[in-house]
Amino acid sequence: MKKLSLLAVFLFVGQSLIFAQEKGEKLPYNRWEIGVNAGVSNFTGSYVVSKSEFLKYFNNFNSDYNFGYGILVKKNFTHVFALEGAYNATTLTGSPVTIYNAFKTGISEFDLNTVWNMSNLLSKNKIDRKFYWYTKLGTGLTHVNNKNFTDPTVQGPWRYWTIPVGAGLVFRLSDNVRLDLGTQWSWVNTNRLDGVNQGGLGQKFLIGAVRENYLYSHAGLSFMLGKKPAKPAPVVEAPKPQPKPEPKPEPKPAPPAPPKHVTPACVGEIFKVYFAFDKWDLNPASKSELDRLAKDMQENPSVDLEMKSHTDSRGPASYNMKLSEKRGKSVLEYLSAKGISTSRINAQAFGETQLINKCKDGVKCTEAEHALNRRTETLVIE
Repeated sequence: MKKLSLLAVFLFVGQSLIFAQEKGEKLPYNRWEIGVNAGVSNFTGSYVVSKSEFLKYFNNFNSDYNFGYGILVKKNFTHVFALEGAYNATTLTGSPVTIYNAFKTGISEFDLNTVWNMSNLLSKNKIDRKFYWYTKLGTGLTHVNNKNFTDPTVQGPWRYWTIPVGAGLVFRLSDNVRLDLGTQWSWVNTNRLDGVNQGGLGQKFLIGAVRENYLYSHAGLSFMLGKKPAKPAPVVEAPKPQPKPEPKPEPKPAPPAPPKHVTPACVGEIFKVYFAFDKWDLNPASKSELDRLAKDMQENPSVDLEMKSHTDSRGPASYNMKLSEKRGKSVLEYLSAKGISTSRINAQAFGETQLINKCKDGVKCTEAEHALNRRTETLVIE
């Protein structure tokens, strides 16, 4: 009950806020909409409306869920407000928890609702959103037909004023089709929905002091009629006549542009040489790779080298550090012999600290996996 009371308060506050809302993006929106839905309904209980026990809740039945369906016709006046005419039909059933009999009541409800797009109401931008949530509040007339009932004074059919309160989510599937997931709580001005005329059969409440309600939750599709209004075309002003340009002195020739710097193609290229276990001498394959590197260095005197030497993880770390220094020195001396100045080479040794695979101390690896770590890498930089 508290949740429903808060919902009602929020609806009335929302209606007042719409008039104080800051003006947002205004787009034309005035379309008719028709829809169908289906879902489940259940009897939700009874409330006392006398002054002594106002809105005291009770329910003498275990309510069942039953199939329901509905149709609607809606007129959208703005991106926030619409009027909806709706018809819902269902059957309410339940089993007693006290002295009563099981009940079965047919429901046909006709409503006129105000529908509020809350996403637009609470935002400055009034637009046709891809999805939004809404609330609705209205008035209606419910046709009640007691088919199975306990109290012989309960008959049917009867017609009662109703207050429907609802909320839901709408997803815009296309410009003309909407998916609606919603729920509606209908407060019916009667005590006959459960087949008992409370105030009879020894009830302490006076006849006419009880009101009952039911809940209808549904999914449905609605269809917009007519074409979506287009935005008004922007007003294009006629171009103003331009004044005649004053004669200007002949421009001075621009100075020649400085020659563009061209990065050598070898910049960023990495050269790798590999070593045998516990060795730092160069094999024929390594020398061939370094010859290719020396040729690039000679043809591009503006480039330098970053050189990093490594070992595998076998052996003491201090020994491996010295071994990587020896490997770097072998490569440095070879390039120097090819005429490459050592000032162009930044050589660093890392020992076993930068393995390229899992083969650290204590991990069993093949000789081929260890060999990948015994390397010197050179990167051409500018």
